Amino acid sequence: MANTQAPVKLSSSRRPLRRATPGAADKLPVRAVQRAFDLLALLGAERPGATLSELARDSTLPVSTVARLLATLEQSGFVRRDPDNRYRPGTRLVQIGLASLRSFSIYDLSEPHLRRLSETSGETANLAVRADAHNAIYLRQVLSPRTIHHAAWLGRILPIRKTAAGAALAGEVNAEGYVARRDTLDQGVTAIAAPVHGPGDQVIAAFSITGPSFRIGERDLARFGLLVAKEARLASAEIGARQLVK
Repeated sequence: MANTQAPVKLSSSRRPLRRATPGAADKLPVRAVQRAFDLLALLGAERPGATLSELARDSTLPVSTVARLLATLEQSGFVRRDPDNRYRPGTRLVQIGLASLRSFSIYDLSEPHLRRLSETSGETANLAVRADAHNAIYLRQVLSPRTIHHAAWLGRILPIRKTAAGAALAGEVNAEGYVARRDTLDQGVTAIAAPVHGPGDQVIAAFSITGPSFRIGERDLARFGLLVAKEARLASAEIGARQLVK
């Protein structure tokens, strides 16, 4: 006689599975990631590290939220905490930054040009590129050998408007191919910049010379302008720009 089994009935209390629909809960992980990125950006700004309270204040987030995010970032190596309880960029963040630098072909190419500019002028030579539509960032510097020199601005964000490097990136140069500004970001500092062009003749970077204004008179300013414009044209030619080297 064949065995027969009664059909199994599903309990009425068991509800069928429903597909999750996008909602507020789905946005929480994304919001947490955005907040973590915001904290990393604050640590990447011009500051010698930051305390928990400083990061909470600058990010306008609750201290408890910032503490949880920092604990996760510290555990994963993106931030590190010093004995004085100040948070700084971690090794993994540095690795990402270095990898990003290597993606800019102008970074390696700029080194001999910046060194010549610094040696010839006696001042600090800089490489800047656009960070976004409104800002630029210093990627590389060769500091002046003089005791009194322009402060190191490596990694500093600067506005496109009102700065020499920003004007050069925007293509706003004089007939000689350079632009000069005095007392823009810092009082007592003079900057002279020129654009570097890519293969399609678009501006991809800017070289600049910066130094204390008391040491850069009008005659030096014009001489430095011609120097930086020449090095920018040479670099442009190396990259493949169609501009003639004067």
